[in-house]
Amino acid sequence: MKGRWKKLASLGIAAAMFCSVLAGCGGDGEAEGGNAGTNGPDGGAPTEDQQSGEDNTQEEGGGDDMAAYFKSKDHYTLKVMAFGDADTATLEKISAKLSEITEEKLNCDVELTRIGFASYMTQLNLALSSGDELDLFIPMASPIDYVNAGQIQPLDELIPTYAPGLNGQLEEKDWVTQTFNGEIYGLPVNSEKGHTLGFGMRKDICDELGIDYANLGSWDDLHDALVKVKEAHPDMYPIVSNGGAMFGSDVQYTGQDSCGDTYNLAVLADPFDANGKIESWFTTDQFKEVCTRMYQWAQEGLVMPDASTNTDVANTLMAAGKAFGYFQHMKPGWETEQSAMNGTETVAWRYGVPTYTGGAMAWFVPTASGDPERAVAFFDLMYNDPVVANLVINGIEGENYVLDGELAKYPDGADAASNSYSRQAWAWPNQQIGYFWEGEDTTLWDQYAAFNQEAKTPESFGFTFDATMVMNEVTACTNVYQKYVPALLCGTLDPETTIPTLNEEMEKAGINKIVEEKQAQFDQWKTSK
Repeated sequence: MKGRWKKLASLGIAAAMFCSVLAGCGGDGEAEGGNAGTNGPDGGAPTEDQQSGEDNTQEEGGGDDMAAYFKSKDHYTLKVMAFGDADTATLEKISAKLSEITEEKLNCDVELTRIGFASYMTQLNLALSSGDELDLFIPMASPIDYVNAGQIQPLDELIPTYAPGLNGQLEEKDWVTQTFNGEIYGLPVNSEKGHTLGFGMRKDICDELGIDYANLGSWDDLHDALVKVKEAHPDMYPIVSNGGAMFGSDVQYTGQDSCGDTYNLAVLADPFDANGKIESWFTTDQFKEVCTRMYQWAQEGLVMPDASTNTDVANTLMAAGKAFGYFQHMKPGWETEQSAMNGTETVAWRYGVPTYTGGAMAWFVPTASGDPERAVAFFDLMYNDPVVANLVINGIEGENYVLDGELAKYPDGADAASNSYSRQAWAWPNQQIGYFWEGEDTTLWDQYAAFNQEAKTPESFGFTFDATMVMNEVTACTNVYQKYVPALLCGTLDPETTIPTLNEEMEKAGINKIVEEKQAQFDQWKTSK
């Protein structure tokens, strides 16, 4: 990793490199020198003098030279895919406004697609596997699967030239989680670099029922609160899933360390145990304890009955008044962010250890992209241009939001449920240059910085599992996972009878071979750090 970081730095993450290189470009965007990696405004690999920091301010001409270069290329339509609900008409308006900017800067149009959480990964994987036209996307899964399948491309040679705005904003460890097989594939989102676990709740219901959400200290306390909700509001689900996932996302994170495994097949049960061993998650006491609790609660009617097959996201159910609460990963300002999305003030009970994950969310360029240079350049615009950032984060001013001074809010009569463009600010490249919303703490970014510093780093940070040698086993075990695990974690299946069956089928599918392979790679990685 250190070698890869040094290579990226020398290629031009520092402003000095980009400016020095652009100084040698002609006004028509053609470079004087050659570069095997790109044919863009970059005139070749930087020299030692360029790396030393001479002329370390980005001149206006840099953008002019890049625009000239793209104007020398054929016009292009850049296809971008992200998750979240949005009306087709609104997407067309946002795409048109984005295109007004990219026509001038990148000589291209932007076609923005958004898909609801429940079907997003299915649609994304279909697009990637079929080689559909797609230039930039954000997944809700570990990207290592896409790396191994050859569906996304490394970006080391593109970032310095086409994303110069990342200069000075990213640290070495921001790239760790986006580096696979020694190459950088992901463009990290500027957000919190860690999370804790928690349960979000409607504040009005807590106040009505005397639930002391600020002092919930145990699972028994949460259970008692849920019982009160069920008794007082029999038409409201005390707990809902998030599009079929109970604990935050498709990977069903409950405190274990997946060690680079999308489906948590082989994990470190304790992320902070320096002597921890890789094991099948489904044989751990932790897994059984969680499944047992959720099954008992489901039997008491505290969990929505169709939780594992539910296709609605938790925010939608909250906004519709159908849900009291849900599990999710949390960060500073989570309550305010979720309150805006839920249309009702939301509070939280946090549990577990705040854990550093690095740049866990990132954007990727498919191998099938027709113009990876423009894809990286557009990410740079989303990361650094406030107009572009607010368009992708908040939508159309006057329709999806209005400004009250410097703060954004929903238009009169509108709310999260009726908004035609759902806010998922945390998933876009740089929410920190977008508008604060009414009720948000304007010191939030300082809180993020403190949280990132204080979060505990797991033992496997920087480790990447290469599943190439066990791909057949991973596929077979994933099929078993889908058959049982979401339903177990949602309380639908009895763990006493189902977990033995699950583990029997996992063994037949090859889970032990996966554990052995990951342990061998993990041991080798630890000795090479």
